[in-house]
Amino acid sequence: MKHTLWLALLAACGGHVTEPRSTAVTVPFEWIDNRIFVAATLDGRPVHALLDTGAVAAVSTDTARALGLRVAADTSGEGGVGVGSQRVESGIAHVGTISIGGAVAHDVDVDVIPLGDSTQVFGKAPVDAIIGKPIFDRYVTTIDFVHRTVTFGGAVPAGVRIPFDVPEQIPLITATLDGVTGRFGVDIGARSSLLVYRPFADANHLADKYSAKLEGVTGWGIGGPVRSLLARAHELDLGGGSGASVHDLVIRLSTQTAGATTSSSKAGLIGPDVLSQFDVTFDYARHVMLLTPNASYGRADAYDRAGVWMGLAPDARAFVAVDVIAGGPADAAGLHAGDRIVAIDGVATEQLVLPDVRERMRRTAPGTAVTLTLDGGREVVVTLRDLV
Repeated sequence: MKHTLWLALLAACGGHVTEPRSTAVTVPFEWIDNRIFVAATLDGRPVHALLDTGAVAAVSTDTARALGLRVAADTSGEGGVGVGSQRVESGIAHVGTISIGGAVAHDVDVDVIPLGDSTQVFGKAPVDAIIGKPIFDRYVTTIDFVHRTVTFGGAVPAGVRIPFDVPEQIPLITATLDGVTGRFGVDIGARSSLLVYRPFADANHLADKYSAKLEGVTGWGIGGPVRSLLARAHELDLGGGSGASVHDLVIRLSTQTAGATTSSSKAGLIGPDVLSQFDVTFDYARHVMLLTPNASYGRADAYDRAGVWMGLAPDARAFVAVDVIAGGPADAAGLHAGDRIVAIDGVATEQLVLPDVRERMRRTAPGTAVTLTLDGGREVVVTLRDLV
């Protein structure tokens, strides 16, 4: 499964490298809740897929059923582990062909996992599949975050070269966070800037170092919600003195007691709010990542300025306050976990896109008042501010 920032996929990929690496294919992507979604096909059937360097390959149980895949029990003991604290039942199936545009991988074993609670992250946007290592293994892959395109194949572009290893499914690089060095996963599916795993955070006393006090649900994945302390770091140096670094970033220090973020296998996950400041190329064959600063480089990092994690209600007619950060703006305004939000600034939530609302709560200027109308008519006025 996918760790990550969103999922921790630990099944091995089948097949072998057969695609010509010189052929370039460029496809557009959708940017949903800070993640890359592409139009793909599995055995010729269209799917809405998350592209993820933190993954091998997976399909939802509904997708497996629609494709008529034969699902076997996962007996490896590795399935069902994600960022959340709960294990989930998973299976294994075989897909003959995965295709994104003209980029193709053949003979791939995929995890079959329940993705029904993806509504807690993506709202009404479907998540049919997750595609990672089988495609990245076969093609030099360049992500243009500014123009929202992915190019598979072609020549390796110029850029700051950062070596990585792939001991499992995710590239690992050496990076330094405010003087503390560790091995971090490079995960385009990790949602924010940096998720620090609990053993690394505890060993280096990062909560004390950053005086981190605010804790809440900061993400969601396989196994349920992810709780973290929020902090603001000064500098993340990528690649151990490579010259590529980002500054003034919001980081999440995991407080989970179970799930992938309790592992000592890596220091944490570098996510899209860092990576999207660069044109990023992954060359798995040579174990190197190339970074070129783009128009977003140096962009101010921010976290949700309302202090609430909202999910989509089961009836899809409201947003639900899943978690309210104690001491945050929503808490001060009187919002409580479990409250159903039926309108925001007078617009019915049925007409709103949950990831867009989440982005609005993070990017709208501090001091802005946002009116949440709750089921029953009560209004809560949240004055946005930076939490860290």
